[in-house]
Amino acid sequence: MCLIYLVIVRRFGFLMENQKEWLNVEQYQLKTEVLIPKFQQWIMKMLETKMLESVSMVMIYTYSLFILFDLTVSDSLDIDPNLLNQIDAVFLTFFFIEIVLKTFASNGMFLTDFFNFFDAAIVITSEVFNILGITAKGLGVLRLIRVVVLTIRRITGNTSKLRH
Repeated sequence: MCLIYLVIVRRFGFLMENQKEWLNVEQYQLKTEVLIPKFQQWIMKMLETKMLESVSMVMIYTYSLFILFDLTVSDSLDIDPNLLNQIDAVFLTFFFIEIVLKTFASNGMFLTDFFNFFDAAIVITSEVFNILGITAKGLGVLRLIRVVVLTIRRITGNTSKLRH
């Protein structure tokens, strides 16, 4: 609770530094109306930093190597499938959170781009299947197509707002 207070209330300047009394209801309603757009702008700026974009691209390419390994070599080696599922879950959770934040920060405009919608559909479907414990090798191929599309968009410079 203190973290929420420090991040949201103090960061976006809704309470004066020395103010110790509770806000009345009218002031609180006015201030919460302004809170969400400022929070969205802050998330948008954070997501568009070069460092976070670089981390995202490294995660995507690492995940593609993991998917290639899983689709080709993992069956011939004696590797615990639960370990592979746990690694997959970590990557998918990262991508799911990234898509949720991008959608929230852009008021849903992130999903109006076809490739972003395609990307979100693959990640969300994979996450749901992973939660349900369903293993679908076909989704691995779609995830690789996702990497190819992201790479082509990056090379050609045809990127949308909040690109990967």
